Amino acid sequence: MGLGICHDCGAVEGQYHHFGCDMEECPFCGHQLLSCDCCYKLLGIDVSEGTWAYKNGLTDEQEEKFLVMCEEKGRVPWVQVPVLCALCGEIFPQMFHDDEWQKYVIPELQNEVLCYPCYEKQKRLFPNGWGNAQPHPRGR
Repeated sequence: MGLGICHDCGAVEGQYHHFGCDMEECPFCGHQLLSCDCCYKLLGIDVSEGTWAYKNGLTDEQEEKFLVMCEEKGRVPWVQVPVLCALCGEIFPQMFHDDEWQKYVIPELQNEVLCYPCYEKQKRLFPNGWGNAQPHPRGR
C-alpha cells in the first residue's frame, strides 16, 4: 500500500503540511489549523468585529511568529486517516448534502459521516422524521 498524498498541498504521509494548508491539524487544539482561533488567542490579538484582524487576519510577521510557536509545540505530521460511515464502516463514502439531514438522522449520528445507503435507511426507518418514531407496542 502506497503512501497517501495530501490533496491540498502535496505533502506525503509522514511529512508536515505546507504551513497554511487547509488539512493541517493545530498542535494546540487538534482542530483544523486554518479555521481555529489558537493563533489569535496565543498571540493576544483581538479579532472582535470591526478590528483590523477581524477583516484582514494575521500579518506576515504574526504568521511567522505563530509558525514558530507551532514548531516549538510540535507540528503534527500528516497521516491519511480514512473517513468511515458511522453505521456500516464504508471507507471514504461519497459525500453528499441533504437539507433534511437533521429530520431523519438521530442526534447521536448527526455529527458523523454516513454513506448514502445508510442515510436512505434512516429515511426508511423514520419516514416522518426520528422525532415522530413509533413507540414499541408494549412500551409507553
